[in-house]
Amino acid sequence: MQVEQTPAEMVMVRIFLAPCSLSVLVGTQWMALGDMVQGGMHFSHAHQIVRTEWHGAREGLMLCIPASLWRHQAMIQASSSATQRLDLSVDATLLQLTKMLLNSTQCESDTAFFRHMVEVIVARIGVLRSRATPSDGARNALPRWRLQRVMAYVREHVAEAISLADMAASAGISPMHFAAQFRAATGLRPHQYLLQCRIQHAKALLVDASRTLIDVAICAGFRTQAHFTTVFKNLEQTTPMQWRRSRLEQLG
Repeated sequence: MQVEQTPAEMVMVRIFLAPCSLSVLVGTQWMALGDMVQGGMHFSHAHQIVRTEWHGAREGLMLCIPASLWRHQAMIQASSSATQRLDLSVDATLLQLTKMLLNSTQCESDTAFFRHMVEVIVARIGVLRSRATPSDGARNALPRWRLQRVMAYVREHVAEAISLADMAASAGISPMHFAAQFRAATGLRPHQYLLQCRIQHAKALLVDASRTLIDVAICAGFRTQAHFTTVFKNLEQTTPMQWRRSRLEQLG
């Protein structure tokens, strides 16, 4: 669990690279905002307290940005609302920029480069917000309570074979309508989301150096190590073994 308070005169931007649940403190009570998928975003204004509960590996980008820059670049008015969750479709460009910035922190020390990357990311969020309309992401989208059921089902059965029909059944609707509603709610096709969840689960297993890659692959729901490696590299731009080596070095 991770709890942070946004500093004064700042905006905290969170871009998640692993599934998690968010809550914000309103008065003395925690208000649940629900589950976040990879590429999901949330921003909080000065003094707001946010709790993140990770479902597996703790991976994400948190940017503390001066409120003046945020208003100028992202074109979003400062607000005291407790529920500033950005319900935008997952954006491939923003996701790649985020991963690029995180990867660069391991080999770069140029503060000018970091500042430029942050400005590009904030500007990209501004572009996404400017394109959105009040009905974007809500029209024909899977209701949040049904989405939570699907996410919980996938987490509980991630090591097993999961079909589109299984995911639709967990939401309580027909497969014919499920795929379109799921994508409208998350920006991802159900199969993309399932693969992301399998890879996130695999990462949690990879930090145990005693596990073989084939064991990790099977426990994450892949039938072969080759398929696991291909999917992992497509999503993470590195191999499982390279990711394990880098992660273990970070953990010391």
